[in-house]
Amino acid sequence: MELRSYVASLDGHGLLKRVSRSVDWKYEIGEVSRGEKDKAFLFENILDYPGYRLFTGGLSSIKLMALSLGFDLDISRRAFISKLRARIRDSIEPEYSLREDEREVWRDGRVNLYDLPVPWWSRTDGGRYIGTWHINVSKSPLYGKRNIGVYRMQVIGRNQTTVSVSPRSHLALHVAEAEGMGRDLELAVAIGVAEPVVMAAAAGVRYGTDEYGLAGAIAGKPVVLLRCQTVDLEVPEGSEFILEGHIKKTIRVQDGPYLDYSGIPSVNRNAFLFEVKTVSIRKNPLFRGMSVGNPGAEDHQLFSVLSSLGLTDFHGSSLRQLIQKFCLRNRLFKVFQLSGRVGLLKEIFKPGGSR
Repeated sequence: MELRSYVASLDGHGLLKRVSRSVDWKYEIGEVSRGEKDKAFLFENILDYPGYRLFTGGLSSIKLMALSLGFDLDISRRAFISKLRARIRDSIEPEYSLREDEREVWRDGRVNLYDLPVPWWSRTDGGRYIGTWHINVSKSPLYGKRNIGVYRMQVIGRNQTTVSVSPRSHLALHVAEAEGMGRDLELAVAIGVAEPVVMAAAAGVRYGTDEYGLAGAIAGKPVVLLRCQTVDLEVPEGSEFILEGHIKKTIRVQDGPYLDYSGIPSVNRNAFLFEVKTVSIRKNPLFRGMSVGNPGAEDHQLFSVLSSLGLTDFHGSSLRQLIQKFCLRNRLFKVFQLSGRVGLLKEIFKPGGSR
């Protein structure tokens, strides 16, 4: 179901906290929502951003995940994993929509990302993060294979964001291919998509696998795609916000500090620079994001499910990966955070690290 339908379903089941009072986008949204695991949040009155709403916490428990996938709300975690494993045995390929949905479109000089209700999630963050629960869409410029991922993005200018990736990520491979050809890489970002799409985008799959097919399998029906206006890419129909542009070749920028899954701030000094050319926005838009850093937060819950399905792809030593997967499958989230901190400290204190 589309994100809006899911929010309505949460509300109908008493699983949504509606916050109608004015809430500050700087720190307060993150502080209010952080730590809640039983219900999702809908912020309906964001300071400085009349007409915008923000949703977070949609997958913060097995019960909420079950609702998003049409499973029984009282399903056990074991049964949930079993049913989901059966669903994803066969990919369900996406379909394409020919209709145009009604949107406000900003182009070129009109683009101003500070006009969007992007939270400053944590006091330890270095700025406002527009990409925390979204999808990044790219294609291999050599082979045309599509990749859907979730890569954090910090707003650093009116039309610029960071895109923070690991060197082994599929997006990093696409950028390397484009740079080898002397080209920028086309990128689309969709914020406010159906939850199964984000689940698939966060999964660790083999290079060349189309995550939209996995998303269809997770949802039990095809993802319907729209073609972007200015780049040769596709995003889900019903996406609340669509950003189109290019990752600039050979340019690297600092991302962070950002409070990440390990519970401590991290910095990436080699993030990509994304230049946004077009923004399109649905009527009565619903922003989607998340506040990370707490053990057992929404990202941990999703990682735990994906790990149980064999769909995680952590980096580091084999021992560290084994520990992380064990912790996630057994929901030892504090130990999982500590294992992540070991990797961050190694990165910080190596020569040329992020000190």
